[in-house]
Amino acid sequence: LDHLSSESKNTQSVNTIYFKDNKIIGHNTDIDGFEHSIKNLKLNLINKKIFILGAGGVVPSIIFALNRMKVSKIIISNRTKEKAENLKTLFKNLIIVDWGEIPEFDMIINATSLGLKKDEKLNLDFSKIGKNKLFYDIIYNPSITNFLKTGKELGNKVVNGKLMFIYQAAAAFNIWHNINPKINDEVIKLLDND
Repeated sequence: LDHLSSESKNTQSVNTIYFKDNKIIGHNTDIDGFEHSIKNLKLNLINKKIFILGAGGVVPSIIFALNRMKVSKIIISNRTKEKAENLKTLFKNLIIVDWGEIPEFDMIINATSLGLKKDEKLNLDFSKIGKNKLFYDIIYNPSITNFLKTGKELGNKVVNGKLMFIYQAAAAFNIWHNINPKINDEVIKLLDND
């Protein structure tokens, strides 16, 4: 790549490539995808405590978006703690906790791949978290992962990653074709897989 957008520089992550002025530009639309999915839910994350499970590919984009949305605290837990610690080179404000530790939070995000297979479970104990939290899984197929089932059974709101996927794709489409696709119920239903 000849150049990185500011979003890609800040997250060290590229998911969209395009040509501009004879240069190859790397950009990151996952940030917008996540942010628009939260706005679509009419959620206000200002001063909320966010707990992220995982430290892989999409996590820097989510952290970047959460910081833009002015959350008060971002806590990360990853099975390999060192990988979570490495994110502190990009984002100084992170709090890292051991895998299995469940801190107080308003929203929890599963950014691991655990749940892509229907029988996979995180094997974490959420029984003492209380109700009315948001469980957000970046996985959208299956649409209800075991993580989301657990959240729902405990009296929490649950959301999968379908809207994030749609909005990041729409942002990339806009970059490539200069057309901003309209996201409506019909488009969202196209991706229903149940």
